[in-house]
Amino acid sequence: MLLTHVVKNDSAERELVQQLYEESFPPKERMPFDLIMEINDLPNVSLAAVYDDGQFIGFYLLMLNEHTAYVAFLAVMPKERLKGYGSAIISHLKEEYKDYDILLDEEPVYEDASNYEERVHRKEFYEKNGFISTGYIIHAYGVDYEILTTSPYFKYEEYIGVFKNNGFDKFTPTIVRKPD
Repeated sequence: MLLTHVVKNDSAERELVQQLYEESFPPKERMPFDLIMEINDLPNVSLAAVYDDGQFIGFYLLMLNEHTAYVAFLAVMPKERLKGYGSAIISHLKEEYKDYDILLDEEPVYEDASNYEERVHRKEFYEKNGFISTGYIIHAYGVDYEILTTSPYFKYEEYIGVFKNNGFDKFTPTIVRKPD
């Protein structure tokens, strides 16, 4: 059974989470970890370390709005991947936040992407775990992401509201319909 611990600056797992974060996401897709820790102090943000039988297996950063739970980052330890932990974390989030539309972003599957196979695999993983495309691409900080949701009703205002309500009031990404 998975257990989660909220990560704070003085938490024992802070360093583990930061190391996994920096290993799992390319620099252009990361925000400074100190900023994550700063927004983690907000009431609607949760950085959680995930454990199985006392062993650290991953983390997620979740930001809430009235009806939306946005998974900003989710990562599993490399040696624990392909063991069902990613799906277990998503199941946990879906149960814990069952009254919310859960949103996340992923790299869109562009055929000319250097990591095309990885993107295909990630897309299949999220689809297997109940996420569907909203049909929108967000362009933020020079990177494209496809917005995925667990709800068939995507609301742009809710998506942007998650950021604005959690300290990113100047966040104004470009959001466009996904090309067919």
